[in-house]
Amino acid sequence: MGVCSRVLLSGSLRGSSRNSGLYSSKANHTASLTLGTRRFISFKSLFAPSPPNGATEGGHLQGSKSRLLVKPDDLFHPLSKSPIKEMREKGILVQNHGCCPSCVTETTAQGHAATREPLFECPDCGYPTHCDEKHWVADKMHQEELCDYLREANEDEHDLRSGRTLREFEFPSAQLPEVVVNLSSWDTFLYTRSFTNVESDRSMRHVSKVLTYPITIGATLHQYSPFTLGSGLTPEGLKSMTALRTTIKEHELARSEKELEMQQMPLRIFVLGARAEAMLPPHLYLQLSYLLPHSPIHIYFVGPECIPTPDETRSTIVVSSRLALKYHKGYFHDAIWNFAPFDPFTDIFFVFSPGLAHPKGRAGWQPTIEKLLETKCAVFATGFHEQDMASDVAGLEEDFGKQMDWLLKPQPNPFASLKRDFGIRNLQEWAIANWGIYGFRGKRYEVQNSK
Repeated sequence: MGVCSRVLLSGSLRGSSRNSGLYSSKANHTASLTLGTRRFISFKSLFAPSPPNGATEGGHLQGSKSRLLVKPDDLFHPLSKSPIKEMREKGILVQNHGCCPSCVTETTAQGHAATREPLFECPDCGYPTHCDEKHWVADKMHQEELCDYLREANEDEHDLRSGRTLREFEFPSAQLPEVVVNLSSWDTFLYTRSFTNVESDRSMRHVSKVLTYPITIGATLHQYSPFTLGSGLTPEGLKSMTALRTTIKEHELARSEKELEMQQMPLRIFVLGARAEAMLPPHLYLQLSYLLPHSPIHIYFVGPECIPTPDETRSTIVVSSRLALKYHKGYFHDAIWNFAPFDPFTDIFFVFSPGLAHPKGRAGWQPTIEKLLETKCAVFATGFHEQDMASDVAGLEEDFGKQMDWLLKPQPNPFASLKRDFGIRNLQEWAIANWGIYGFRGKRYEVQNSK
């Protein structure tokens, strides 16, 4: 699986270059395919309150008298015959902008790929996958490796748009002090946090897709983090996390002292190159705040795509008395003095699936990485899959190996999304949001040989 394509994970970015179905690199912000304001799965629409009974939205009734477009036991539909308009439109997009994978392997004498549009709809997964039935039958990779996942994605997206009440998105509030959160996996986290409405694998995929960002951050910072010394965390990583957790502990100790509480420095979490993670409904980040209940948290979303449309000028959203979201549309290395000075005891950086080694993004990321290393603060990054993560890690080693210390060795992320996403242009390319995670930091000490 090549890492040259960045596969769309959110499907919700209005007016964004990522609506094409393929992630471009962070440095290449103009996609070759733009869908304007059309939305497929909008994170915001999933959590929007229903209009009053009898009101219409999206062409069907809402409220207690809502009409299901798709029944829970009848979720599979070929895209061309789907009762949901957005799914039919998605099928047309795949046909218009995709290509038959069997045709791609057949090259002309000049060495150019002889491609044809995927007009044949696979009867098993419902996606237009090949140019004709002959190529579909001959494609063993599709039958053995992809078809089941595409059918799963088909049913999941129909379920999200079915019109049913999405009970799994009714999340719990603050944790009781006597209950300890277990961050070993999604199962233990959801159980110990009382997510009582997540009752099926499909619900797990829905919930993990939107919570992978805040919970990955929370699991990294929490005192009961799954990333420990001996399981990927390096001695340098332990130093960085101890500094941050010392601040978190101070926040906890100061809760009974009004004067100390007023003097607290907030925990600053920078999300660089922010895309889908900046477009989640703000209240989802309360789940991060509940993991660190005594800490004032400021999350800074920084990147040219962190605000989806030009008419949105929001800069700060106060979600609660202890949680604020701040948005800065631009590159971190250009705006660094808006955030300086930095303190390893209060500041931490996250870059979600950045494509640091992508041919089109590598040069664009280098100025940002240089500034990150100068802060001496912890930086954690994720990858779509093993090859994507390995490529980014190798690129970091090659470009900055002598300037950095590893904090967390590359490994699978226990809070990766459980949903597999596919590209519009090539259904054989897939991605999982935050599949893997690793951490690094600028070298704190320079030791020179006396010779």
